[in-house]
Amino acid sequence: MKLSATITAFLGSLSVPALVMLFLALSDIANHEPNLTLEWYITGICIIILSAFTISTLITLRLLFKSFEK
Repeated sequence: MKLSATITAFLGSLSVPALVMLFLALSDIANHEPNLTLEWYITGICIIILSAFTISTLITLRLLFKSFEK
């Protein structure tokens, strides 16, 4: 449980700058800037970070609710 909470906290702290970078990358993509390769890589990395945070949060909540059942 403690490890899961630590991982979730770490991913949560990574998700804040990931959201900012995702917004900036998507703004460039929406404005049709030239050579969008880097923006698409940043978008993919940010989506992976946010997905990992969401999955980690759900796992931590599941473990938390299981501990209350006992």
